[in-house]
Amino acid sequence: MKNRLLLGTMLGALVSGQNANASFADVKRAYDSGQYFSSARMAYNDATHAENKSEKAMAYAWAAHGLVKAGLDQSALYFFFRTIQMQDRGATKKVLELAPKLIERTGSELIRKFLARYTRVEDYIPSAKNAYYVSVAKESLLKGEYEAAVQSANQVQKGNALYPLALQMKATAETFLNRPEAALNDFAECAKQADQRDDEDDTEENVALHAKWLQLKQNAARDLRARCYAGQARIQYETGSFDDADRSYDRIPKASFVWTDTLFEHAWNSFAKDEYNRTLGKLVSYKSPSLQFAFNTEVDVLMAQSYLSLCLYSDASKVIEDFNKSYSGVAKEVKAFVDSNPNDVRPYFNLGKEALAQKLHTDRKLYQFMNRFVRAPSFQALALSQERIAAERIAIQRIDSARPETKTGMNAGFPGFLSAILDWRQSSVELLGGVYVRNSMIDYHQVLISDFEKMQFMKIDLLSHMKQKLLDPNQASSAERNRGNRIPVRRNDQLLWNFNGEFWNDEIGDYVFALESECGKDEAK
Repeated sequence: MKNRLLLGTMLGALVSGQNANASFADVKRAYDSGQYFSSARMAYNDATHAENKSEKAMAYAWAAHGLVKAGLDQSALYFFFRTIQMQDRGATKKVLELAPKLIERTGSELIRKFLARYTRVEDYIPSAKNAYYVSVAKESLLKGEYEAAVQSANQVQKGNALYPLALQMKATAETFLNRPEAALNDFAECAKQADQRDDEDDTEENVALHAKWLQLKQNAARDLRARCYAGQARIQYETGSFDDADRSYDRIPKASFVWTDTLFEHAWNSFAKDEYNRTLGKLVSYKSPSLQFAFNTEVDVLMAQSYLSLCLYSDASKVIEDFNKSYSGVAKEVKAFVDSNPNDVRPYFNLGKEALAQKLHTDRKLYQFMNRFVRAPSFQALALSQERIAAERIAIQRIDSARPETKTGMNAGFPGFLSAILDWRQSSVELLGGVYVRNSMIDYHQVLISDFEKMQFMKIDLLSHMKQKLLDPNQASSAERNRGNRIPVRRNDQLLWNFNGEFWNDEIGDYVFALESECGKDEAK
């Protein structure tokens, strides 16, 4: 609230003293001739002296269009919001033509709420309606209104760049609605369509930022495809179709961050089939030098559980012991940071950027812990937004300096107004990013604490088994004697090689241990 009030005060001061020197005809003439910044400047001046709300709203809409065409998307966002808030039907329709492009270039988190709250589908031209339906679908999904999410996602046109995302949201909602067959089909279609992109050119002038943005979009498409494969696999696991789940997990590219996060799920799938040696083989992949950046404490929990299922008590005990040594420090560090920053979210965003800037294979446990969420495309987009904000400020200053007849500097006039907008935009990025990092740290810390508790329960169970074995080794139950003896089945598309002590990137995730179960071994002798 404080940031919003400060923005209003700053912008109000900057608005005063402007001279209305153009009509809408002049604005449109400048726009049509490619003078986009000048068109936006004239529209801004018209807005400050508009005689009624409708004129002011339309002036804001034209300012947004001019700035988008000039490649100043972060600045355009303010005029986009203000137009919609004024609730003038004609101006709203005009500015909503920009919705798809602004969602792509500035992110959906801020825009989504405005579209869902202030607009109707009738306000959109056909090509922009998809942005509305995706926004409403996401809002419905977050509120737990799954049927409404499905209905909105269904309206997104096949062939539109937002279509794959709509399929993912629809499949997620169908999962919660207990419609596994429909969800499987939509996740499959999502994976197939995930690299769908608009052909429109990006007007960003900064070549380096443009390259980063294109790379981020490509990474986001690959990430979406991998998540849709993972969605299929999870449904198949939950419905007991373990062999199908195996194949779906195998489709996730090993170069994807999603793969490192779901390899342990694939291991759980083997555990569900009592294939403990295959489970351990998948989990040992995390010991590979190429995966040492991955932080997932459930890996250790499942490894200890697998050894326990094979009655290899000393191995299970060592995993539990190493777990406590490895993770107690980072658990305390995360808690201390959260406790010391209860209200201000900016330190979280700064810490997230700090972790993102480190080498992937960092030795610091806190950064490893944060790798799971700061390297997601959504957070990387926020970090890149800061760079784009800084680049826009420089571009505005350059444009202003190049026009001596209208030059005002960055503390007055239209450039000063845009500078204040960029200050607000910077604050909004810090807020969104900080909330994301804070919530992620708290959520993953709770998982870490839960895994500590699981390990303690497992240790009690382990000690009980070891005591029983010492007291009466011949009293193992029939079920325990047979436990762990199942030999993993080799599929037709799999080859069998002996492990030579070296990890190879094309082999990780496919290892199988050759441990003999110790369950009931003494009695068998």
